[in-house]
Amino acid sequence: MRLPVVASFVAAATLLTACAATPPRVAQEKTVEIEGKTIKFGGQYDEKKNELKLTVNGDTLMQGRFPPYTPTQNFNAKYQDIHIKSACYFGSVLGNQGGAFGAIAGAIQASKSSSADKCEIIVAGDTVETLYF
Repeated sequence: MRLPVVASFVAAATLLTACAATPPRVAQEKTVEIEGKTIKFGGQYDEKKNELKLTVNGDTLMQGRFPPYTPTQNFNAKYQDIHIKSACYFGSVLGNQGGAFGAIAGAIQASKSSSADKCEIIVAGDTVETLYF
């Protein structure tokens, strides 16, 4: 008789744990044509891990974590002989610090209208697309 009760408890605990996990924020994919090639840019940001991944045609090309109290992240990579850069600004990195610092950082960013989480994709010195998370 005790086995069904234990099994029910385990199932409920597993379900609650799965619901508590926050999925990564995913940017809407953007397709551009560069040097005669169709390229699809995308990405995801995992707040819990503080990890940003940028993809090209579904493959992770650039990734990294934001250093403490630093809302910017810049990447350089090469994809099929095309040099690609990204300039990312994630206002949520500062706003999520919590406490007085997080509140002050959030207020400053809001006053400057710079609280978005975004990455500009740069090819040959020109911004070809912007990904929003």
